[in-house]
Amino acid sequence: MRTHRTVALLAAVGIASIPFAARAAPTPAPVLHMTLADALRTAAANNLTYQAALADQKAAAARVVQASAGRSPSLTAAYAREHTQSAGSFKIPSPTGTVNFPISATNYDNVTETINWAIYSGGAIEAGVGQAAAGFAAAQSAVAATRADVISDTTNDYFQLIQTRKAASIADQAVGVAQDDLKTAREQYDAGTAARADVLREEVTLSDAQLRQVQADNDAALANASLANLLNVDLGSTIDADETLDIAAPQFDLQEVLSDAHAHRPEVASSRAAVEIAEDAVRAARSGTLPTIALQVQNASLTPNFENIPQPQLSETLSVTWKLFDGGLTHGKVAEASADVDKAKINLQQLENGVDLEVRRAYLNYAAAQASLVAARSGQTSADENLRVTRIRFRAGVGTSLELSDALLADTQAQTQFVTAQANLRVALVTLQRAAGLL
Repeated sequence: MRTHRTVALLAAVGIASIPFAARAAPTPAPVLHMTLADALRTAAANNLTYQAALADQKAAAARVVQASAGRSPSLTAAYAREHTQSAGSFKIPSPTGTVNFPISATNYDNVTETINWAIYSGGAIEAGVGQAAAGFAAAQSAVAATRADVISDTTNDYFQLIQTRKAASIADQAVGVAQDDLKTAREQYDAGTAARADVLREEVTLSDAQLRQVQADNDAALANASLANLLNVDLGSTIDADETLDIAAPQFDLQEVLSDAHAHRPEVASSRAAVEIAEDAVRAARSGTLPTIALQVQNASLTPNFENIPQPQLSETLSVTWKLFDGGLTHGKVAEASADVDKAKINLQQLENGVDLEVRRAYLNYAAAQASLVAARSGQTSADENLRVTRIRFRAGVGTSLELSDALLADTQAQTQFVTAQANLRVALVTLQRAAGLL
């Protein structure tokens, strides 16, 4: 036991003796300078949800090709070689002996070409093509909707990052102001012009400002990680957002926005495609009550009935198949498909109602964000002036530390509210554009 401890101690001493420069240094986190356009391009290229939607669209396009193949004839070719142990033959006696006449070979070569064409399928092929085409349209709408979601989420996270960074800067500034005021209070206390309570009050104010600084820095770090995750880049990256929160807010008309939403929202187009898919499924089910017509042309060349004598065979088959009774199976399929149509139409109506409500909510929130920005700007101006006057009064010995602490807190909150109002307006604008299908 003592030996093991000695070995472990020597190993620890050896590791500790390695020069610091020889140890592996952590890789510095990359710094990514991004405008909003840069972030959106990165999201479009890297976002996994968007890439999955693009893959679904490719699969839907392939299903259209598969369904359309039923409209065209198919051509197949086959080759087979068969070996038998003994060939067929018959014997004829002759004066010189028995003569053996082979009538089949031991090796058979069979080459076949076949053309199949479903001339009429009762509408099943056409319905299948319609379903696939509607599915592709739905997939395209899903890609557009996912793209709009990615744009909206990226924009939100981008401005959230700017907001939290500015809030952290405001918190840093508040700490600096609190430190300066604490220094003034201590100088006045040392000079006998301020009470000990004023110094304690400023110490508490500084402590509160430092706590808010820690929280603001944490919020900024989380916002950075959230945006990096959305962009699918290294979560340890530092994203330097180069945009500003200032914006000239455009004006919208509610009725025009509602009209745009019902015309351009990808989700609405996808839901309409779902109705078309369901209706095509009804036609496909009803095709089971109709006859089908198919043509087959086959050319076969094989050897032989007589050895080494090819025997070509050409056949044409025109078939008509009509299922007269299936125990109600087709009727049940039609009934199920018709119910799916009704449900798809209900889903479409629900979606349209939801889009209408979403647009109205986004429109009102956008108007409220504009009004909030005006109020926040006025509040910040007043709070800045109040803090300036209060600090002058405190340094002149006619103001109290309580007034100074309250003024600093009010000014910090006003600046934070103004930055939040700016970010909320940018986000509200994108949200309204997303609701209207204008992204």
